[in-house]
Order: sequence, then C-alpha cells, then structure tokens
Amino acid sequence: MIEVIFLGVGAAIPMRGGSNACYLVRAGDVRILIDCGPAILQQLDAVGISPAEITHVFFTHRHGDHTLGYPMLMLWYELEDSHRPPTLIASALTFGVLDTLMSTALGRVNGITEQAPRITVPQFAVGQTQIHPDVLLTSVPMTHADFAPALGLRIEVRGQGVLAFTGDTLPNDNIALLAREADLLVHEATFCATLNPEYANGAYGHSTAQIAGRNARAAGAKRLALVHVDAMYEGQQQALLDEARREFTGEVCLPVAGLCLTVGTA
Repeated sequence: MIEVIFLGVGAAIPMRGGSNACYLVRAGDVRILIDCGPAILQQLDAVGISPAEITHVFFTHRHGDHTLGYPMLMLWYELEDSHRPPTLIASALTFGVLDTLMSTALGRVNGITEQAPRITVPQFAVGQTQIHPDVLLTSVPMTHADFAPALGLRIEVRGQGVLAFTGDTLPNDNIALLAREADLLVHEATFCATLNPEYANGAYGHSTAQIAGRNARAAGAKRLALVHVDAMYEGQQQALLDEARREFTGEVCLPVAGLCLTVGTA
C-alpha cells in the first residue's frame, strides 16, 4: 500500500495556521519527501514522523517555500549523526541553490550533509530514476517561472499504483504525460476561476482548480487532490472543490495538513 501524507498544503503565503505545500510518500521501505519548505521539521513532528525515516528528498524547484527548510533538515542529520542522510534528487540548478542555502545558513558542520547521495535529474527534459526495484520516478518539466523552472514528479510503484505531483505550474502539455492514468493526481490549485475569472487561464506561474479538474479528466486520473491554495480563499475552499468537480467526475478532495491518503492494497 502507498501512503501520501500531506505535511502542508498552502501556497507561498499559506492560510492562517497553515504551512507550505509538502508531501511524504511511503511505499514499502521507500520514504520520499517532496519539497522542503521553511517549517519542514515542525511539519514532520506534527504527524509523528522522524527525519530518520526519510530515504529520498525530491525538490521540484528553487523557490523558498519549497527549499528554505533544507538547511534545517540537514542540520538534524548533522546533530543526529547516527542516521544517514537521505538521497537528494533535484536538477543541477536547484542543487546549486541548495548548496548556497546550506553554506549561507550553517556552513560545514560535521560533514554529514556532504555525504548525502545525489541524483541529478534534467531540468528541461523528462528524466527517469529507478530508486528501488519496485519504485520508478519520472521527473517532468512543468511551466512555472524563468527564475525557478519546475519539475513535476510521477511515482510508479510496481503492483500498487501511480502517483503524480504537478508542483507549481501553469497549464502545459506535459501534465498529460505526468498524470496519465494516475491513481492519485496531486495538482496545484493556487487560484479559483469562479471567484477570480481573470485567472481562468492560470496566472503568475500557477493554475486554478478548474485547470486541475480538466487535467485530471484528460489524463484519466482516478482521484484528484487540490493543493497550494492561495490564502485569499480562506473560508471559500468549497468554491475550489465545486469548480474542479464540474470538470472531473472522479473523487476530488482539498486536503488539510496531516491527512493521509492511500493507494493500492495492504
């Protein structure tokens, strides 16, 4: 069985009491952390998960709400040096930013961070990485920002199912490849076209719940989770759910931090 734990679901400025979008995928012995925002240690603690459990960290792009927690996560391994750091997965551009963050915030501590294995994936092409005999990762370029080009992530677990995470993105043709027949599509929905029709085609590098619903339908996904919702929609989340459901007849949810969704069978 695959578990997706939503550690945070907010946009760069999350709703009151919320935190930045971040997810932990558990599949057998594999534990993949997707993105690492400023509150990562608190997010993990809130659901009773130790950083020691994490086997891989995938970074979608360089923006601070997805990377600023990296030095603090690495500091945990530096101080708890009986635990090996996880394998880090990112583009060369994002790795450069992560190294700068670490050197600026903490410098070299005990040398543990430098021991973390790295997998560099292409920034502007599809990349595939077999991180376990039963787990295949496919990174897919999304359309977000020139300063911070982004990658979506497709996780295929043999015999269990397929997960797809768009990360931050405008509408683009690669989402169909990313989400094809996914058991669960986790799609950013920063904006609501119903409440802000001026954003109907996406805006500022982000999508709407309407776009997410259309992409889920076009890809043949089974379930859709809306994340990275802008703080201006606090108290109006139902509008995003209704908007996506008008486009997609499968199950649609708007997770809260701490929610765990499962795919496959135990």
